[in-house]
Amino acid sequence: MNDARYFTHDDNARNDPKIKALMKKYGVEGYGRFWIIVETMRATRGQKINIKEYVLESLAEEMKCSTDEIKRFLDDCVKFDLFVKEGDFYYSDSLLERLSYLKHLRTAKQRGAYAMHEKYGHNITKEPDDLDQ
Repeated sequence: MNDARYFTHDDNARNDPKIKALMKKYGVEGYGRFWIIVETMRATRGQKINIKEYVLESLAEEMKCSTDEIKRFLDDCVKFDLFVKEGDFYYSDSLLERLSYLKHLRTAKQRGAYAMHEKYGHNITKEPDDLDQ
């Protein structure tokens, strides 16, 4: 499985009070924008979006709106506790927690597989810690 494209999210995310507040202000378009930004974060090193002008222009182009609208939307996501702004970056605590848990699960599975192969005498050249890289 290619984890660059994978992350979990609740199947009832739209019922979260923070998302409901966002949708009250932006409608379902806001819900779509939110997930476009989360997916963009997921695909970015460190899972953070830099607020450089070219990044905002790219998001605005994808969402068919102005960079000012994207800036307001990101700030509203912070206001609704959906994103965190730290310096020149926005990120999602929820996304980071989910990815951390996913990494923990994968590491545990890798260690289990390594132990099983070792038990049956299979020749494994990588140590479990090396498997994460």
